[in-house]
Amino acid sequence: MKLFATILATSTILTLQTGWMNSAQAREDLPIRVGLSDSARQVTLRVSTGTPVEVLAPIGWQRLGQLSANTTLQVNYSQGQLKLNIQSDQQVYKGLRLGQTDQEGTLVGLNNTWYRGSLNLTPTARGITVVNEVPLEQYLYSVVPSEMPSSWPLEALKSQAVAARTYAISSLGSYRSKGYDVVATTASQVYLGVKSESNLSTQAVTQTNGEILTHAGKAIHAYFHSCSGGQTESGADLWAPFAYLKSVADYDQASPKHVWHTEMSQSEMKSKLAHLGVRVGDVLALSTVKRTSSGRVKTLQIWGKEGQKLVDGAKARVAFGLNSTFFNVGAIDARGELQKKPSPDSVPTTFQFAGRGWGHGLGMSQWGARQLALNGYAHRDILNHYYPSTQLGPLNKAQFRMAYNP
Repeated sequence: MKLFATILATSTILTLQTGWMNSAQAREDLPIRVGLSDSARQVTLRVSTGTPVEVLAPIGWQRLGQLSANTTLQVNYSQGQLKLNIQSDQQVYKGLRLGQTDQEGTLVGLNNTWYRGSLNLTPTARGITVVNEVPLEQYLYSVVPSEMPSSWPLEALKSQAVAARTYAISSLGSYRSKGYDVVATTASQVYLGVKSESNLSTQAVTQTNGEILTHAGKAIHAYFHSCSGGQTESGADLWAPFAYLKSVADYDQASPKHVWHTEMSQSEMKSKLAHLGVRVGDVLALSTVKRTSSGRVKTLQIWGKEGQKLVDGAKARVAFGLNSTFFNVGAIDARGELQKKPSPDSVPTTFQFAGRGWGHGLGMSQWGARQLALNGYAHRDILNHYYPSTQLGPLNKAQFRMAYNP
């Protein structure tokens, strides 16, 4: 097999944010695998300092050469395998690793975004799966400011750091069949790479190093959201019936989404309901059949000229594009007046929504954490408020490393 020649380029060193862990610390930290893509047909890779390129060939993993700083390496999907755009190498591979090095300060680039850790590429039936394997604490350097403004009080950022760390630990193996633990979007936690890092949020991660929330000895499902509208949700009313996810008072009045209003035309309403498979002709009214213990819509009844239909509140929220399920809705007639009851003789022209909060309402309210921090509360007290009956303590890395199955 032809050996891979060294890729040449002018060396460029990227200036790093403060808070970088040395290579020894990174090796000791628990790794998190973040799925960045699972269906790419072509990706461009870079490194900030010289880094070995390793590929998986029929005879096993082998080193092709050294990728120099800021040289682009294009990887294409080719009939279920990977092909590199290197003239001297016409082979196809079953995998590629970039960034497996102890050199302190090395960053890896995927398309136009830089990440810490390494990038692992695997071809599947859908395309190229790209996974960023990164030490847990370094992962949080990006997650915390991606989820909460880094200009917010330090104790609020520390609360976010603990919640995000705990969420990551409880998510290990969630996407095991795809080769990673979490994704980089709100489906897990927002992760934007190095570009989102800031000094204050990194400080929050460093000052809470290894701290997680547990209940009965296990890392909790530390759900969080933007703001609740004055009262968080009970997990038992949604998908998370855990003792530590209780409905508690919130302090999110400063949030621009604490109270919100929006409206929808008759045609828009019918179109959005159609996406839910609900077709009842002209919509006459929407009424709440059941609410959760905190007051959120659990079940909504749609009244139409051609029938009635029950709709799940969470599904209605997504279909309507609402900030939360904490809302009331009224039907407005052609004269601009609120209709007191549905009537086939008076078809509403618009539907007005008045709501509170932004997000599912479970666990920690980020705007509430901000206010509590401004009021002088420490992150331990903030977390205890939003996750009652939990314990704040050090992560047993050995325990989770044993459970970690790359």
